[in-house]
Amino acid sequence: MTYVILFLVFLFILVCFVFYLVRKKWAIRKVCLLNEKEKLHEVDSLLKPFGFAFDLEQDIVISRNDAWQRDVGFCDLYDLKAPFFNIVTDAEPIYFMYDNKEYRLEFWKGQYGITTGAEIGLYVREKDSKDIRGFYRAAKDCERLQMGYKLFDNCFLFSRCGYSWWLTGFDVGKFSQPKDLCLKICIAFPCQEMQIAFVEGLLKAGYEQNKIQICQNAVCFDFCCSHHYMNCKHKLIKCIAQICNRINVSLFNFFTRYFTTTLDKLTYIRFMFPHLYHLIIKWSIPRRKHKHYSKQGKHKKEKKEKKYRR
Repeated sequence: MTYVILFLVFLFILVCFVFYLVRKKWAIRKVCLLNEKEKLHEVDSLLKPFGFAFDLEQDIVISRNDAWQRDVGFCDLYDLKAPFFNIVTDAEPIYFMYDNKEYRLEFWKGQYGITTGAEIGLYVREKDSKDIRGFYRAAKDCERLQMGYKLFDNCFLFSRCGYSWWLTGFDVGKFSQPKDLCLKICIAFPCQEMQIAFVEGLLKAGYEQNKIQICQNAVCFDFCCSHHYMNCKHKLIKCIAQICNRINVSLFNFFTRYFTTTLDKLTYIRFMFPHLYHLIIKWSIPRRKHKHYSKQGKHKKEKKEKKYRR
């Protein structure tokens, strides 16, 4: 009986291995037959539910302006819990007051799972806000800023620029330590008053005056190391997360070693592991929860209005 079980186990492993080889050959051929436009469509369809798109020119993943993250705003808790989701970054929020509003312009650089990336996010709350959680809403279209950055890890990785509330870039399949990354940032403000308020926020955060470059209403500076905030918390969790991230990056690059561009690699995974792809989409909990809560909120509001009318 033991020999029969061992034989069946061996047979199962052999069948799986043969299936993997056949599937791999088919997936590679499928990727090679697609043109660039078709590959981009395949990858974008995978990224869209998460609020992202693919930048073909730089071969990186970027955020969409209509990303669902815009509806959920921001607070310190997001940064505090990030390492538990394999996001290990240096973060630097800059606070300043302008037009009776408190602005939070935050910068991130580091490791996001199997990607090395950087972000600039613009968040706002009213001056008399009584939200004890320190919650900020994402900037509205009229509050967006012209901003850009270049990310370096000893050498240049990629750059981003645009009129946005959330400017991001992620290099898939690259592993980095946050301390080794440097972000060269440049932000243009609509008026000198807002620009002065931001510079004062930089100085309060620990930046030196002689390392801040000002040209008309634009401010440029380097973000290489965080001055304070909560970057030293959860050191053990961050260490474990980075070990997992390094392993996952190695696995990703090993399984996609047949291709050189990120677009090809992501398309290959789309064909090679379709069930995993659908599972990831199904697990897109933040988007669904947000929609669910939004519907609940509207439903409750309608009920209250009906009661009031009665």
